[in-house]
Amino acid sequence: MINRRTPLFAGVACSLLALLPGCTASEGVPPVAAASQTAAAKPSTNDPQLRADVEKAVAEGKIPGAIAIIAKDGKIVSRARYGYANVATRKPLAEDTLFRLYSMSKPITSVVVMKLAERGLLDIDAPVSRYLPELKDMRVYVSGDVDHMKTKPAEHEITTAELLSHSSGIVYHFTGNTPVHQYYRKHGVLRDTPVGRLPGDGEPAHSLEQLVTRIGKAPLLFEPGERFHYSYSTTVLGLLVQRITGKRLDEALADELFLPLGMTDTGFFVEDQDLSRFPVLYKFTESGLEPVETPQDSDYRDHDRLLDGGGALVSTAADYLRFAEMLANGGSLDGVRILSPQSIKRMFTPRVPMGRFSPYPMEFGLGFAIGTPETEKNDLIPAGSYSWSGSGNTYFFVNPQHNSVGLFMTSVLGNSEQAPTWTIHRIMAAAAHRDGAL
Repeated sequence: MINRRTPLFAGVACSLLALLPGCTASEGVPPVAAASQTAAAKPSTNDPQLRADVEKAVAEGKIPGAIAIIAKDGKIVSRARYGYANVATRKPLAEDTLFRLYSMSKPITSVVVMKLAERGLLDIDAPVSRYLPELKDMRVYVSGDVDHMKTKPAEHEITTAELLSHSSGIVYHFTGNTPVHQYYRKHGVLRDTPVGRLPGDGEPAHSLEQLVTRIGKAPLLFEPGERFHYSYSTTVLGLLVQRITGKRLDEALADELFLPLGMTDTGFFVEDQDLSRFPVLYKFTESGLEPVETPQDSDYRDHDRLLDGGGALVSTAADYLRFAEMLANGGSLDGVRILSPQSIKRMFTPRVPMGRFSPYPMEFGLGFAIGTPETEKNDLIPAGSYSWSGSGNTYFFVNPQHNSVGLFMTSVLGNSEQAPTWTIHRIMAAAAHRDGAL
């Protein structure tokens, strides 16, 4: 599955933890009623309740199908696989299904950045313009509308650490409607994707370099380091990886992470021979699951898309489990060290409150959200765990204290209320406690 030329999928990289505007899919395809979801892939689990919870989510039309895994000390203690890759044809969800990671690509890119920093190839606390001159001398929004904007020079240049923690002042075009967000839309500071796009948006960027150049010319929403705002920051880190390594992003991620960890089914592109493993993408609606994208019309087949390390990878449950277990195990797996324990601790140290981007008090480290007693109390991310998710409702957490992992892989976009998201988080939190993983 690892390819040396692997383009991105053009879906929006929305965090499951945030109620973000604009994270919706195209309309017009008849929804699939939940009642039709009665036959499914044969489940396998030693936790009957986990299986029952996944079955219920499928039966209620919240998800088309899923693979759910709880692991501890490098061993799977509970798992369930149930549902469909294609609801209309009743095609069962297979063990080797290739899932769209969307924003669950971000932790992968963040880990590779930290690996390069460990080797002394970059300083995450230095101005990133040292490596990306496109981001030198940026300006911060002060007042005015999109056409009459007052800005001022940033008090300091963006650092790599501020990109890792989404406190750079960069935004996503779909995470608000301030004059800065409007500037992104008007001037095409966005990816070439229909998701999150509005009529009248400017021509999107068609390469990673072009997108980062446009970001560098756009105003920052706030001073670097001031607060959290979900953004294209990890996309920018992808270009940083390319500049530091001298390789395309797909090659760099493969060499630094996928090949050493044995993640052979993770990449930016789905080959024609693998389309049978690629599920239909759905959107949750109150009337049922609405098909959004088939394997045949997916941008994962497009060799000309820019490579976005912030939301464009595809992977299997088995591959991502290896990545998560490496994190839970302090940076190594099966004798292969990816990061030092010190770097893992640094990534998992709180740096900035997530504010409105989380329904409960939560902080963000270097590439990960950090669970708190408040999130655990509400059956979301367990306290002391580190987590992220994707707009297709993939989700994972790791808990280094208990060397445990939770992983949920599915293929459905949420609605504005993120209806499937909270169900998934609660399923996994309950299973982790029930199975002794926390």
